[in-house]
Amino acid sequence: MKHTATPLFLLALGLLWAAPALAQTTTALLPAGSAWKYLDNGTDQGTAWQAAGFNDAAWASGNAELGYGDGNEATVVSFGPSSSSKYITTYFRRQFTVSSLAGFSGVKLRLKRDDGAVIYINGAEVHRSNMPTGAIAYNTFASATVDGSNESAFFEAVLPKSVLLQGQNTIAVEIHQDRLSSSDISFDLELLPDNPVTPATCATLPANHLSNFVSVMPTTQQQGISIPSTHTFQLLMQSGQPYTNATDGNTKESNDFTGYVPIASSSTNGYLSVNHEGSSAAASGVSMLSLNYSTTSKLWNVTAKHPVNFAPVVGTYNNCSGGITPWNTVVTCEENSPTAPTDSNNDGYLDYGWNVEIDPATHAVRDLNNDGTPDKLWKLGRFKHENVVVAADRRTVYEGADEGSLSFVYKFVAATAGNLGAGTLYVLKLDGALGSSTTGTWIPVPNATPTECSNTTALAQALGATNFSGVEDVEIGPHDGKIYFTSKSNSRVYRFLDAATGSTISAFEEFIGGQNYPINYGTGTASEAWSSGNDNLTFDSYGNLYVLQDGGRNHIWLVKPCHTQANPAVELFMVTPAGSEPTGMTLSPDERFMFVSIQAPDNTNTLALTDAAGQPVVFNKSTTLVIARKSELGLPTSAAAKADKTVQLALYPNPASQQLTVELSHERAETAQLRVLNNLGQVLWQQEAALSKGANRLQVPVSQLPAGPYQLLVRTATTATTRAFIKQ
Repeated sequence: MKHTATPLFLLALGLLWAAPALAQTTTALLPAGSAWKYLDNGTDQGTAWQAAGFNDAAWASGNAELGYGDGNEATVVSFGPSSSSKYITTYFRRQFTVSSLAGFSGVKLRLKRDDGAVIYINGAEVHRSNMPTGAIAYNTFASATVDGSNESAFFEAVLPKSVLLQGQNTIAVEIHQDRLSSSDISFDLELLPDNPVTPATCATLPANHLSNFVSVMPTTQQQGISIPSTHTFQLLMQSGQPYTNATDGNTKESNDFTGYVPIASSSTNGYLSVNHEGSSAAASGVSMLSLNYSTTSKLWNVTAKHPVNFAPVVGTYNNCSGGITPWNTVVTCEENSPTAPTDSNNDGYLDYGWNVEIDPATHAVRDLNNDGTPDKLWKLGRFKHENVVVAADRRTVYEGADEGSLSFVYKFVAATAGNLGAGTLYVLKLDGALGSSTTGTWIPVPNATPTECSNTTALAQALGATNFSGVEDVEIGPHDGKIYFTSKSNSRVYRFLDAATGSTISAFEEFIGGQNYPINYGTGTASEAWSSGNDNLTFDSYGNLYVLQDGGRNHIWLVKPCHTQANPAVELFMVTPAGSEPTGMTLSPDERFMFVSIQAPDNTNTLALTDAAGQPVVFNKSTTLVIARKSELGLPTSAAAKADKTVQLALYPNPASQQLTVELSHERAETAQLRVLNNLGQVLWQQEAALSKGANRLQVPVSQLPAGPYQLLVRTATTATTRAFIKQ
């Protein structure tokens, strides 16, 4: 069955997360695989069955896992006489004894449920999972369908110890299907004593710093984004928007690496480079935005959008992550190295699987050897690249491969500072097994000829390089100088010290991952599983590490520099839109602004969130945002209300069929941008107009719009006003 979303309703008794199987070191209060009484006849049991004194002697019994349809059940239960109209609810009960309530502070619930479940202990509801709010009846469907690995996952929550009695306890569980034709159900449950880990206490950030926030509550993905209440966002670009030059067409899908490049060190004027991680050369590429920030409106303005021209280097493919160099160029990384590669221009280098350096001002590939022809970064090797990070010495580059069992960490040392066209390539080999070794060596990888450069992976493998199972990002800690990198398949972030001279590394260790972390979201604390797929990394200057997740629940986490696995210091910055993954974060030099993309959300999302510019934004296509504290982005509520009063705006006729007349009175002469948006937040028409002080009359053509509701947005440097109208 297809998994969609668990509802936002998560009882205060404990928040839910999906977790991998755990090696238990404590004695279970109620072990998984226990025997349960069950009733599988489709009847309405009301509420009496939840009570401790209910007589279940006539019920059948069997060991968990109980269910049908998957083939791994210890006990198969009935779905009724019709495979197209199966019983919605199956009931389970049992008693268990708690000999002592001493020695633990909470109860960890581990629940396997397909699809939804409600749990009662000693007659009181203590938890529900994937079920709607309100009263639950025997014919209530689960909130969402469950499929794939979620069918066999144990979902965890922490309950207060007060739900238990010393001595005999009764637990009752009802499992609900999401539809009458559902193919299977599954049920197992475990209760464990729990003693939450005490979070570390870290140094306090400045009150107005971007990374100073209270975590959002962990949930499954919803249709919009969830970010701290102190922060807001502004839409910068969505896929399918036109480039500045009409002949260039529209921006592509799958927004990924999102790199801000300052002009003259400015945090308010620069370029934004956005990768498009397409599944073909035609769908791949990079968009280069010119943008600036208005100190009056406190909004960003995108003044131009251009595609990067990769034709001189035979195109580009699967542009995943990247990096910004100290000399303010962009490196975009090709994650794809086709199994049947070609050398279409006969230059000796295979076409794809490289890093490519871009000049953001010209949105063109750089010519590194000054021969008049742009080059890819051949000497950094050919493999499935993720990102690069260039050290302050302008010579040392760290990079990683996301290539299954051939996922290696590389280092490149340029022959000339500021030029990545020539240098020496190395691959990391630990001195022992991953998980136990703390030292390693950089082994030189041949890269003198086109053939050697095109076969980096095979050469590194022959040299005995250590496989790190999906190196999605490598970064340098600004606070400790250590090298941090993700291992996606291992669900870990590792770090090590690279020797200033010589070829050795030391202090190799696991930094974060592989366990649950307490998330204080202001009104409570949830234990959230790190889960799988840690992907992109971004540091701020204080050493706070943002980790963007491609897997699990696709969160954006923040890990503080004082974090240890024994004393965690982890926050949750964003719950991302349904179907999406967060990608490619960078910060402005002054760290007031965060630039990030949301890749491939569900195209069925319809919820519109209003951004700092007053625009309705629907996350139903790849989206690029800027995020900041509310004091830095958009007019505050009082100021916005005041600004709105400076625009007395009327629309007529409304509804309109051919032309909409806009009459407005303005306090000053300035340029306005008029936009017509549909209810999905898409801009269908826009035009600039010169406003004079006093009365203004403008015309908006609407004859080509389909019938329906729309919003007219009138925005100037000092105001942003929205009015609704109907096209008939």
